[in-house]
Amino acid sequence: MIDYAYGNWVIVGIMVAFTAAFLLSLLKPKTSSEWRNFGLTQAFFIALFTEMYGFPLTIYVLSSALGTTLSFGHTQGHLLGDLIGYATGLGSDFGEATVMALSTIVIVVGVLLTASAWSAIYRGGGALVTDGPYARVRHPQYLGLMIVVLGFLIQWPTLITIIMAPILLAAYLHLAAREERELRPRYGHLYSDYAEKVPAFLPKLSRARRPEHATGGGAA
Repeated sequence: MIDYAYGNWVIVGIMVAFTAAFLLSLLKPKTSSEWRNFGLTQAFFIALFTEMYGFPLTIYVLSSALGTTLSFGHTQGHLLGDLIGYATGLGSDFGEATVMALSTIVIVVGVLLTASAWSAIYRGGGALVTDGPYARVRHPQYLGLMIVVLGFLIQWPTLITIIMAPILLAAYLHLAAREERELRPRYGHLYSDYAEKVPAFLPKLSRARRPEHATGGGAA
């Protein structure tokens, strides 16, 4: 018999607490804008883990809207996995394995990028960071976080998180633009030269050259 709610609320609490600790340790919010973005990001993960381990709201809504019955089992709750399995004819187990493998790779890439960016800032000691991941994009921490969000959307898409994802993206784009407005007067032509050579979020195919006068350190 399949219960119509997972009810693993202890796991929900553990995952939410772990995510909060991870975000706080890497992003280290200080300003009100940074705290708002942290809160929005944490709300995304609360919604995600609540459906992943607590109550499958999306499955209820889609079952009602489509007039069909979707599986409420946790193993079969990977909606994208079920779709891939149905589309390929290889079954839900294949679809779930594909989704889990792909999402894990994406999440690990995002975590490593975010951690690498934080390490570069720490080593920079307050100077303008232009090495490491900052040699490819100006905001690798935020890019890494968005990659992590994408990975979880692949792993367990829900109606709430799909709606929240573009809002979250817009919030971090706004925060990045605000930080750049603060960095330009602080570092003057060093930051202007750096911004001309290095894109904000999408890296160039060819490796960006470090600005000649830069000395290490930078934005998120």
